[in-house]
Amino acid sequence: MTPLQLRCVLAVAGHLHFTRAAHEVGIAQSALSAQVARLEAELGTALFERTSRSVRPTAAGEALLPRARAVLAELDRLRTDVAAATGAVEGPLRIGTIPTLADVDLAALLARLRERHPGVRATVLEQSSARTLAGVADGTCDVGFTGTALSEALPGVTAQVLTTEPLTAVVAAGDPWAGRRRLRLRDVATRPGVDFPAGTSGRRQSEEAFAAAGLAREVAVESSSAAFLLDLVRAGVGVALLPAAAARGAAGVRVVAVADAPVRRVCAVHAGAGSSAAARAFLALLAEHLPG
Repeated sequence: MTPLQLRCVLAVAGHLHFTRAAHEVGIAQSALSAQVARLEAELGTALFERTSRSVRPTAAGEALLPRARAVLAELDRLRTDVAAATGAVEGPLRIGTIPTLADVDLAALLARLRERHPGVRATVLEQSSARTLAGVADGTCDVGFTGTALSEALPGVTAQVLTTEPLTAVVAAGDPWAGRRRLRLRDVATRPGVDFPAGTSGRRQSEEAFAAAGLAREVAVESSSAAFLLDLVRAGVGVALLPAAAARGAAGVRVVAVADAPVRRVCAVHAGAGSSAAARAFLALLAEHLPG
């Protein structure tokens, strides 16, 4: 079993097409097919079901995919750690972040990281807290920012609460509530809402708060984009419950405090002692950025 074979399998699974997978890996299609066949022979099972019209992973193939990603991620860490031992911090840095990360200036942090360690290649994915946590747990994400604290311990994941902040009601600038100093959840429940998709951590915080207060709430439109939620608020579609920092400085909206609003906890999550050299360098800069 070789890293090339694992990369070939992941590429085929991603494209469900051998020719496109070969283009991604950078080898001929016949060479890619041979690499997959050798791995199947070593494992004693087929990893893909092939027909003249389609390719799809078998049950064995599906079982292999997350482990293959974790193995390749660990090899990346090994390379960066060996380089770091000679004084050079380099290699990939995969960062997952929530769309409402306003408490951390991620762009400024990455600019400083590039100044100190130009060999680090960062990739930032805006995604749900759940996906980021899963990525850190399986090794496909190095550092993450989540909008909720860990409800239970995850093996291999270290979490640090960076900031806490109550959610606020965000309304259009011309809304009758725009001049209010404070609302309560029962007020917010009387109006249609716009929110993150059901099942996400950002939505769950709001839903749990309304449920605990015995209130029902109508969500008119869902979106995973915080910027689009603000567009919906401006258009008068509904009221959003967001951290004040997420709407600060946005044109056409106003932020109103909610007395009994849920509190959002922004956390940094990483692999702790198992973090790569690039991740450790980034976390050191983060500690300088938020010394508290």
